[in-house]
Amino acid sequence: MNKTQSKTKIFFKYFWSTFKESKFLLLKYVAVAFLYSIISILANLLNVKELTYLNAFLSLYAFASIIAFGIGNAISVFMNQNISSKFKVRKYAKIGFEINIIFSFIVTALLVLFPRFFMETLMGYNPESYTFYYIMCGYFFLSCTSSYLVETMKCLKFFKQQFVCEITPLIITILGFLILYFCGIYYLNYIAIAYILGTVFSMTFSIILLMKNKEISVNFFKLQTINLTKRQWWILLSNLAVEFIWQIGYYATSMILIRFSDGIFNTYSYLENVLDVFNGFLFAFSSVSAIRITRCLGRNQFDKAYTYAKQSIVASILIWCFYFVASMALIYPIALGVNREYFSLMFMVMPCYVAIHFFRFIAWNMGSYMLRLGGKNTIFVIIEFFCSVILVSMCFIVQFLPVSVPLAYLIILIPTLLFLPVYFIIFKRKKWLCNINEDPNLISNQVKVTIFDFRDTLVWDMKKDNHREMNLQWFNEHFSYMSERERAKLLKKYGCGPNGEGLSSQINEILFDIEGNNNSYLIFREFTETNENYIRGKHISNKELEKFKKLGKIYIVSNWKEKDLQRAVDYNEFDRNLFAGIISNNISKKENLDKYKIYKKIMKDNNLKANQILVVGNNFKHDLRSAKKLGMHYYLVKDGFTYDEIMT
Repeated sequence: MNKTQSKTKIFFKYFWSTFKESKFLLLKYVAVAFLYSIISILANLLNVKELTYLNAFLSLYAFASIIAFGIGNAISVFMNQNISSKFKVRKYAKIGFEINIIFSFIVTALLVLFPRFFMETLMGYNPESYTFYYIMCGYFFLSCTSSYLVETMKCLKFFKQQFVCEITPLIITILGFLILYFCGIYYLNYIAIAYILGTVFSMTFSIILLMKNKEISVNFFKLQTINLTKRQWWILLSNLAVEFIWQIGYYATSMILIRFSDGIFNTYSYLENVLDVFNGFLFAFSSVSAIRITRCLGRNQFDKAYTYAKQSIVASILIWCFYFVASMALIYPIALGVNREYFSLMFMVMPCYVAIHFFRFIAWNMGSYMLRLGGKNTIFVIIEFFCSVILVSMCFIVQFLPVSVPLAYLIILIPTLLFLPVYFIIFKRKKWLCNINEDPNLISNQVKVTIFDFRDTLVWDMKKDNHREMNLQWFNEHFSYMSERERAKLLKKYGCGPNGEGLSSQINEILFDIEGNNNSYLIFREFTETNENYIRGKHISNKELEKFKKLGKIYIVSNWKEKDLQRAVDYNEFDRNLFAGIISNNISKKENLDKYKIYKKIMKDNNLKANQILVVGNNFKHDLRSAKKLGMHYYLVKDGFTYDEIMT
């Protein structure tokens, strides 16, 4: 009994905390639905012919949503499974932005190049002028970009900012409509400009908010190399494929209902628009849940992720109960006031419409976890494909069936009922509980040994340029009994510069000629070689090196002399326990080992393949060329690096 009460308490704690976190998403869905209603009313002030043209082209806006939503969901997985690394989050946000622009540009180019095909062949509309069409092509491109930025905010849980950026373009569009209407120039071309202005404002707000945000600060103007693994490309492209296939199924659903009867279709469309606010409650809740689950997957907290997923599915049933009661209470009075002709039909359509959402809510939840969070997308693409094939096939069958509301809704529910058991089995088997960072294509999952150069790689800015200053300092102190002029003449006599240039190579000869022995030279060498300021500098922290240690063994291979290298490791406070070996290839003047041989020996000693070793250095010729010859991973650095920087 106590255990049951405890589980119930945990569930409701999760339920209310999730709704509390998604409050701005809920507010957004209500506000957007309200503002879209106003835009629809204002658009209806156009004459019928122009309104048809406007609606015909705005139907293509669905493709903007496909691109932004598909790419946004894929990028959400990459970002939220790496949320602890700002570097990776920024990287994936920018990669998604650039991929989104590429896809949007291709689709926009096709729209511009083949206007008659899209308008006349596909939509059956023959406009007198294509000026409006071309302006709206620009709107389409901007909408794709703006929608992706808004999706990025949702991925990062910037719900307040997302609310502002989604409401802004709608308000500006409404203001544009009103200004045009009261000025008496209510033409399509100007309305297209109103849409564009709203979208431009949204884009500007989005970019500024994301750039200025302290948590992430994404600079979209700085290009990012698009470097994704095969698995990541599949996650992204399969997301796009599912959105496209789903859209086909959605249009097929409309065609099925139209062929049953205009009344069934019109009441269905009416409910779609009016009840979309209630769907928003589910989407808001699911969005927060999905982000939580994705972040758990990124930390390998699979049990916690599965618990959240189960709680989210139970919560979706509770949301449906609210949806059922609220819709029944509100829709009938609204229907009576809006269209008395369909009011009697609504008594049959309404229960059927709400009933099918019971199964859809559960299917959407289970499907979203497999598709968007774990990256196991193949089965979902197959399911969506067959769902759309079934719905398209039904378009040709329904014309031979009797007109019946329950039958119509049963037919559009068939794919969901058919594949819901499949969703359930996959969900229970937990195969979707995986971390994308375990992808075998990632370098971090291949590397077992990391080899670092030392000078200017692990340690840099060691004041080696000031070495001659130390030589000159010792020279001036040692010959302090001479005047400054005499010391200057002495340097010039032996070919040294006034600032100590060349003194290191000539000091032995100077001391021998003046003092008759080289005893002082030993003192000189001890002073310069043990001077901490020379071998100490800025360095990589032990904490950062521990991240490489988790991959396997770490080695230092340096051209420095053995004595200097060992001293420098201690002076820079490196933890020797981190390293499997600290190797100098500068053994003596007679024997100077090639790094190629050392790398090969490390590979042989550890019984590894070349692609299981990573070499990090600051000099391609001395550090990395040998690694490249052997087929190892290699990375060129300058003045410091991080684990995330190298691994991505």
